[in-house]
Amino acid sequence: MRQRLYELEERLDGTMFVRISNSEIINLKKVRKLDLSLTGTIRVLMTDGAATYVSRRYVKKIKQVLGI
Repeated sequence: MRQRLYELEERLDGTMFVRISNSEIINLKKVRKLDLSLTGTIRVLMTDGAATYVSRRYVKKIKQVLGI
């Protein structure tokens, strides 16, 4: 893609896609499980088996979107 990630983020539906780090935007429909740790980090397990982490900078934003 030629677009920058922030430009893509602005164009995507904010209820279905959420930015979780400086380099990742995820589709919430493809999330299988969220693991919240006591230290405040969130591990995201996707339906295809991939795992990633929400950056500390974006934890508050993803919690707002998910209503946590």
